[in-house]
Amino acid sequence: MTSALPAAVLWDMDGTLVDTEPYWQATETELVESFGGTWHPEDGLAQVGLSLWISAETLQAKGVPWDAADIIDHLQREVMKRVRDNVPWRPGARELLTELRAAGVPTALVTMSMRPMAEEIAAAFPWPARPSTSSSPAATWRTPNRIPSRTSGRWSSSGCQPS
Repeated sequence: MTSALPAAVLWDMDGTLVDTEPYWQATETELVESFGGTWHPEDGLAQVGLSLWISAETLQAKGVPWDAADIIDHLQREVMKRVRDNVPWRPGARELLTELRAAGVPTALVTMSMRPMAEEIAAAFPWPARPSTSSSPAATWRTPNRIPSRTSGRWSSSGCQPS
């Protein structure tokens, strides 16, 4: 039996290739506590899949007096430091990336994360070339609302069709 390779593989970043959620949650906790507030694990879990702009509002409500852009810059900077120290690859992700590259299958990173974070993860890929990245500079929706109608134009302009 012969198995056909895909024309390309588009990767979601967090939860598929890597799991940075523990880094985000630790950074959020440290930030809120640095201003005398309390950040519970449930607070961190409630931020999963949200835009950083929405998360920044929550952090402000928990006592962080900075404007949203400063909160986002701080969170990204601190999480990226942790990623540089230890990329939290999901089991098998790095190996599959390597196998796909060896087979000549193009890959791309598609994420709701902001570009600096996407580029940080792309820089950790196991070869010198960077994959394409598609990210949102100011995503404001919750992950479950990313439905095919929002991405169908991107599929057709890329020459790929979802399967």
